[in-house]
Amino acid sequence: MSRDTQHVLLVLVGGVLVKIVLDGSYLRYVRPWSAVPVLAAGFVLIAVAVVAIVRDLRGRTAADGHDHGHDDRAGPSAWMLVLPVLALLLVVPPALGSAAVGGVGARAAPVAAVADDPVPAGEAPVLGLLDVVSRTAADPFGPLTSRDVTVVGFLVPARHPPAGAAPVDLARLVITCCAADASTVRIHLADPAGQMRETGPGGDGGDRWVAVRGRVVAGTGGAADGHVPTLAVTSWSPVATPEPVYEY
Repeated sequence: MSRDTQHVLLVLVGGVLVKIVLDGSYLRYVRPWSAVPVLAAGFVLIAVAVVAIVRDLRGRTAADGHDHGHDDRAGPSAWMLVLPVLALLLVVPPALGSAAVGGVGARAAPVAAVADDPVPAGEAPVLGLLDVVSRTAADPFGPLTSRDVTVVGFLVPARHPPAGAAPVDLARLVITCCAADASTVRIHLADPAGQMRETGPGGDGGDRWVAVRGRVVAGTGGAADGHVPTLAVTSWSPVATPEPVYEY
């Protein structure tokens, strides 16, 4: 790879970083606070490439065509940078979803700090799935067992569901820093009315995102059941993929 090609590739890498921040697709890979450092890294790479190009042009003029015997070509491994650039420019990888949960092999996300904040006011307020798991882990007989809440997530095959539960769980991926450390939180769905009996997880067409309204079954969500609470379903409806797709 010649130096000119290296400079162009550096500009492309920096340009891709700028692009994914400006179009919001960076949220498929990292947390929202990463926008500034990713954008800054993109501009720095572009600036380095421009400085290197100007320096090389001046060097060639000063050399006046004489060969000084320097080999500035990079090895074949430098071409590996082309692959992620092409992937982000031509085929933007989607955010992780139900395929990353991995069924029985999915690892549970660590329980967040004890949720001492009161449940938001209103009829069936929307709570994050991690928030529900955290609250029930702190108190399996807490306020979520006495009032309805609404939780958004994608459907996955149920793992060790209790008796009477739907064949699917509601799940969400949680990231600490980036998609590489994504872990899963899920809740079982008690379905006494059989509303979700024939409802399955998403298939080849993508994840099946739903909003589920219900009330946590008292005594569930503690350490005995792996911090997987059970939500008694009152109603549910399909929803569009949320943005951001992860919880934090």
